Amino acid sequence: MKNSLNLTVVILLLVVLGCSCPKLKDLAKGSPSTPSATPIETDTADEPEETPTPSQIEADLTMNKYNQLKIGMKRNEVERLLGGPGTEISTSRGGGITFGVYKWEGPDYTSIILSFRDDRIMTKTQVGLK
Repeated sequence: MKNSLNLTVVILLLVVLGCSCPKLKDLAKGSPSTPSATPIETDTADEPEETPTPSQIEADLTMNKYNQLKIGMKRNEVERLLGGPGTEISTSRGGGITFGVYKWEGPDYTSIILSFRDDRIMTKTQVGLK
């Protein structure tokens, strides 16, 4: 049990560090680190706005909300409390068990990172909440 907790903490730490390093994101996407062309401006007045993805939405994260998150809480309850599904960092399945790590980001680099086992909170971590 202690080893799995240590492994989870190490994975979460690597996820947080990896998410904050732009060069790693570029390498993961397979895109070059320098732009190859200048984008052409187009008139988008007639086009409908794109719906933002969960990673583009800044959640209203507070320490009060973080403290309401409890180990074993269902994922749909978490999404209701935090205002959306968050950004999927990783998921894996094996032996009939599903593990997932999700991140909710707020203003000023605040975030909540939760790991789930079969859609129930297994671990929780916060960065910069007041």
